Amino acid sequence: MANSVSGRVDLHTHSTASDGELSPAELVRLALDRNLAVLALTDHDSCDGIDAALAAAQNTALTIIPGVELSCDVPQTEVHVLGYFIDWHNAHFQSMLGKFRDGRYGRAEKMTKKLTALGAPISFERVKEIAGDASIGRPHVAQALLEAGHVVTMAEAFDKYIGRNGPAYVERFRLTPEDAVNLILKANGVPVLAHPREVTNFVEPLVKVGLLGLEVHYASYDDPTRAELSRLAKQYGLIATGGSDFHGLNKMAHMSGLGTVDVPPNVVDKLRAKAANLEL
Repeated sequence: MANSVSGRVDLHTHSTASDGELSPAELVRLALDRNLAVLALTDHDSCDGIDAALAAAQNTALTIIPGVELSCDVPQTEVHVLGYFIDWHNAHFQSMLGKFRDGRYGRAEKMTKKLTALGAPISFERVKEIAGDASIGRPHVAQALLEAGHVVTMAEAFDKYIGRNGPAYVERFRLTPEDAVNLILKANGVPVLAHPREVTNFVEPLVKVGLLGLEVHYASYDDPTRAELSRLAKQYGLIATGGSDFHGLNKMAHMSGLGTVDVPPNVVDKLRAKAANLEL
């Protein structure tokens, strides 16, 4: 399918394998309903949904790109690095994702203990139930807080309790952005800096360690922002990717439009070509 992609593409989506509302199969069905040609599944620190997405898309017009979104904590902010066309069965890659999962589990348990001490008790068992088969994350803790009546919105849960500066925040196992780029490259994937507007200062150092793309066409970005990021991508010879950051129809409303971000289809060909070169 190289050099032949036509139709709409979405290169940034999440399923129940991380913090999305839809299962991989449901996400595939929605993509087909919306006539997407290409869908990248990029769950947070997890590749557990890729096989199910590939199976659901088999014998359909939809192409699935195996992907991931790695989370990196840095002072005062977070940096996320997307990986495309990754070898998600790579042993070292899976070992590192296992550390993420173990770290998330312990982190969430510590958060529930802190919340109890703060007078906002929630059950860790309930947090695990909410997460289901997904890797436990702060959104699951936030949902438990909402259910328990300690907050009235998910956003309040983060602002009041579990955001980076909140009293129940707990650090996690983390990679540096440079480590994330290297990990994706070692899995023969194409590393791309996700939603980079607030972290453009990381572009140059990450290019030096192998960054290959920049998420220019992002759900909440206006035209001036996209123009500036496009200029930055050209300056460093990066592929200008994009996507909706879709989490579900009811979650994160400004990022609920699967396939609605205008991403040039030839971006897929460029990513595929880079991935093929990495395998040589």
